[in-house]
Amino acid sequence: MLAHSALVRVPAVQATAVFGRRGTLAPRQLNECVSVSWIAVRIAVLFCIGCGHEFPSQDASSISAPDSASIPNVDSAENNSRSTTSTRPAPGIVRWAVVPPLKQEVAIMQTVFWEPADTESLRHRIFSTPQIAGSRVLEIGTGSGLVSLCCLQAGADHVVATDVNPNAIQNVRYNTIEACGNLDRLDARLVPRRSPGAWTVIKPDERFDFIISNPPWEDSKPRNVEEFALYDPDFLLLDSIVTGARRRLLPGGRMWLAYGCVTAIRRIELLARQEQLQYLQLDDRSLDELPEVFLPGMLIELTVPAATEP
Repeated sequence: MLAHSALVRVPAVQATAVFGRRGTLAPRQLNECVSVSWIAVRIAVLFCIGCGHEFPSQDASSISAPDSASIPNVDSAENNSRSTTSTRPAPGIVRWAVVPPLKQEVAIMQTVFWEPADTESLRHRIFSTPQIAGSRVLEIGTGSGLVSLCCLQAGADHVVATDVNPNAIQNVRYNTIEACGNLDRLDARLVPRRSPGAWTVIKPDERFDFIISNPPWEDSKPRNVEEFALYDPDFLLLDSIVTGARRRLLPGGRMWLAYGCVTAIRRIELLARQEQLQYLQLDDRSLDELPEVFLPGMLIELTVPAATEP
């Protein structure tokens, strides 16, 4: 692992949520607190009765638990302010984030990579490209589904989102239902860890207008499923993405890669020449003036020249 004093890409940490996402007790936790407190009252009453203490007007049998309907829904105002009012269970969510110009908050689940600065230029490109509307999109390494959500909001007709982390697949599905109300335009596919290539779960005849990825940047071996979002041993995933572009892009299609690693970007440029792909750096920064690993990531576009399209 490379050591960086001010720049570390990390997945969302596992945490026990006690408060709602805006700092108030969530309804489930509030109900549990009331239930626990009521049990304590009953125990105290029964103990006093057992000791012979007399109560002037009540005994334990006359005390009734409060109606759950009388417990205020502290999250109701927030839910009503959102485009959807889903009250479905959301296991594993460790935080919520507002990422403009998305219309809804994004949930981030346990072990799922989260660093929105990686994809600033990519998200801007999605919303400034009219051709996204009505297109077929593949996102390789979806994580929370942030980029896929941007494509859906920008009008993509169908999005295939892949990831090696099972929590990421659950995460993108959850966020899509929150945003769209259904999964009609999303197909989330789990990539097996034993074969984590870019095209493992893509059918032989599937092709796309846009192939988008913010893949792992650094050449190191992942030790667990979370670190598949951070490390690409020998840049095997990078190699498979670039070398498969020609076969997977529809005529006129584009591949957008967001990378914040100088070595990786130079490798993309080399592979693009070998694969006879057109390489375009959609960034004014110079690689010669950047540190080895940097944020925000740099956006690279690869296309198949018209004269050489399959």
